[in-house]
Amino acid sequence: MHLNYHFTQMIMSRFFRFILPGLFIVSGIIPARGQTRFIHAHLKNETYQNNKLITVESDYFFDAETGNLVVHSSLPEDHIKISNRLGEVKIFYPASNRVTLKQNQYFSSENELIYYFLSNDYYNLGLSDEGFRVTGTHMDGNYQVVTWTAPVGMKVVSRIELVFENGQPVYAVYYHTNGSIIRKIYYYNYEIFPDFMMPMKVTQISYTPDGDSVIQRNTWSSLTVSAIPDSDYFNFKIPEDAVVSQ
Repeated sequence: MHLNYHFTQMIMSRFFRFILPGLFIVSGIIPARGQTRFIHAHLKNETYQNNKLITVESDYFFDAETGNLVVHSSLPEDHIKISNRLGEVKIFYPASNRVTLKQNQYFSSENELIYYFLSNDYYNLGLSDEGFRVTGTHMDGNYQVVTWTAPVGMKVVSRIELVFENGQPVYAVYYHTNGSIIRKIYYYNYEIFPDFMMPMKVTQISYTPDGDSVIQRNTWSSLTVSAIPDSDYFNFKIPEDAVVSQ
């Protein structure tokens, strides 16, 4: 299968939302005395499939109070994506001065992986909001294993096991309705910030029906938290004369 840009964007989008479409919508962040309002981080995404490696690097600018997210990326061409809690998305291409508009709760800024950890909702991850329910929890050595069972009617996933070590999610495994494993996710290289913790590396293995797999690694770096914006991208505005395109 040829990994074109649109496929990569789909994979990345689902990956940042802990994979399942529309699965995790969590409560808003309340910044502690404004300390965690503006979050700036660099993300390197590496996707490997069929002996091909695609690398995409982006800068994230997240306003925790308003829920506005600005992502600046240079591939496949320089573009800036702006999204909010309502799922309104604008993708601006400076070179051609054109903008693409989308709206779907699926694209909400609150469905980003970084949002879960900023809001300290890494234990639930919004699963209960989508009808998943805890049906088991047990200790396996130093690890706590929590089993979430899918609601009736979900066609692909039957259950998800979240594994914690010292209160930190370190592993997740997704089971197909036929009992096979369809996805594994590893969270590691945690860094502790004043009001939250964040896994700076996340590796995912997704198994395809033909027996192949897609391996992804997301590496976060240069994450800063401040009460005032440290970049103009936090207040980026698309030019009024930008041409709207599909």
